[in-house]
This record gives sequence, structure tokens and C-alpha cells, in this order.
Amino acid sequence: MSPATAHRASTGPLAELLARTPAPAPHPHTEALRSELAHWLTATGVLDTAAATAFLDRGHLDLAARSWGDVPAGPGLRAAAKWLVLTRILDEQLDGHDDTARRTVGALQALTATGHVPGSRTAPDGAEPPLVRAFEELRRDSATLAGPDWQARCAADFRSHLDSSLDRLETAGAAPTVPQYLTHGGRDGASRCAAGWVELAHGLDLPDHLHRHPQLTDLLTRFQHLVRWIGDLGPAGPATGRSLLRALEVHRGLPPHLAAAKVADLCAAELTTLEFLADGIARGSHWPTRVRRHAQGLVRHMHALIHWTAGAGRA
Repeated sequence: MSPATAHRASTGPLAELLARTPAPAPHPHTEALRSELAHWLTATGVLDTAAATAFLDRGHLDLAARSWGDVPAGPGLRAAAKWLVLTRILDEQLDGHDDTARRTVGALQALTATGHVPGSRTAPDGAEPPLVRAFEELRRDSATLAGPDWQARCAADFRSHLDSSLDRLETAGAAPTVPQYLTHGGRDGASRCAAGWVELAHGLDLPDHLHRHPQLTDLLTRFQHLVRWIGDLGPAGPATGRSLLRALEVHRGLPPHLAAAKVADLCAAELTTLEFLADGIARGSHWPTRVRRHAQGLVRHMHALIHWTAGAGRA
């Protein structure tokens, strides 16, 4: 971490949260994963060699490596890392707010439409953007690693993320009210996607009846809140205009530093609750092992996300 980055991490709105959050150790095979992901991104045509290297060096791989540093190297880890990286590439493309971004979202919506079989072609070769084809390949590979319940949740969550992304494109620069932000958050699939990646990386494949249990639902809700609120405190949060920070500044009249402090306080309280609930599940002998592992995995991912957002894992 550079001195400038270290200073931002120690003095920014996440400083107190960062100080009390352990930094998960990176995966022992991080460099092998980096090499494989860079090769895959270039082979699929999503990025050229230089762009793939630069993208991974900005810390996106570090987030995956720290989130799943306790997962054996294998197809689950690789698939989860690909989901994380591809989704972040998509989000960066959407920041362009142009017709290409809209076409990409439209093609991905068709790819994840109800009834679409992963791996079946949705357009002639070469007619879709490389990013869309890469997502299709990833969906096909993921379908061999998880059952129909996970696949259905993943498709629904990703469609929700696409819908909210399209809404962001159409309302670029508009600041939601706080009630609108909170309502919109229920439809935002990005945070639910992240929980699904945790599940995939660990090879847990939870059936729906466990996923719908009130205790796990509560845990996942806290996790989803944190993914959004911590993201709002990151560099891209204010730029989108759709963040809680902007809602507090525009509609509550808070100056930027007070709005950031309020969101950071919310994050701290929610993280404490997440850790408490996850510990209760992890210690509950009546829970299946995979549910206990999922609870612990969500907390580890959140710890990694806090450090990544604050800049502690970036060069």
C-alpha cells in the first residue's frame, strides 16, 4: 500500500471500522489465480493482456483472494473469482452511461431470462459483446458446480442487478431520497450476488428451504446492507449519484463529511450485528455444517470488502 493510500485508509470515513476489522490473509495460490484469470479474460476477449493485468492489479483480485483465502484451490474458487471480476468489469463499463452499456445490459438480461438454459446460444457467434459471452460461459461452468436452487437464485439476483444497473443508466446523476434509496436497495441484486459467490466458492450449494430460514434470512439482510453501504463509502459510491451519501447530502442537507460519518456509523452497527448473528449460527450444533460455513464465509467476505474499499489491499 502506498503512503498516500495508507493515509486515506487511516483518515477516511471507514478508519474506525478498518481499525477494528481483521484483515483476512490472502489465498496461498493468489498468483496462480491471477495468472489464470488474466489468461481467461484475454482468451474470452473481454480485455486485452495489458488491460487485464492492469484491472487485476487495481485490487479486484485481492478482494477475491482475501475473501476466499481459506477455500481450497479448485473450480469453486475460480468460478466465484470470475463472477466477482466480471461483475466489476460490467459495473465499470456501465459508468460510461452510453448506448454500448445499454446494449450490454439488454443482452445480459436476455441471457438470464427465465427459462434460458445456461450455455445455449442467444445470438450468432460474434454478435454479442465478449463480456456477454464470458458471462454465458461462466453460467454454464457454474451450473456444473451447484444445483438448481443456487442456479435459480443466482439468475434472479443477477437479473435484479441488471435491472438496477439499467435504472442507474436512465437516472444518471439523480440523487434518491432516503426512502427511495432504502426501497431501491430491496431490488438491488448486487449484494445478493456477493452472498451467492461466497456460497459457490465454498461449494455449499444450500437448498432453498435452508436459505429461507428466518435466521439465515436475517443474516443475509445484514450482509446485503453492508455491501451497499460500504460500497457507498468507496470511490465509486458518490460518482454514481445513487448512493446513500448523496441522499443524505441532497435531501437531508448534511455536509459530505457528516453524511459519510453517518453511513460509517451505520456500517459499524450493522457489522457488529452481522458478526453476532453469524457467530450464533456457527456455534449452533443444530445447524448443518454447510450453513455454519456459509455464516463464517459471509463475515470473512465482509472483512475483506471493508479492507478493499478502504484501500488497505490496493497497491
